[in-house]
Amino acid sequence: MSRFDPNSYPDRLEFEAYVHRIRARELGELFHAVGAREKVRLHETMSRLRKFATTTFSHVHPHSTH
Repeated sequence: MSRFDPNSYPDRLEFEAYVHRIRARELGELFHAVGAREKVRLHETMSRLRKFATTTFSHVHPHSTH
């Protein structure tokens, strides 16, 4: 809380409400960044699995019918 000047907010409740709004915004930005990163990781994982499955099943021969 050292980044806030308490003298600019003479009312303590107003000051605390302002701090809570800023903290909520910062946490929202953090969770948004984490969510975006997880989305990229999921896409990369699915891409690798797709390539693995394509490679693996391209070598599997169908069973003979006779």
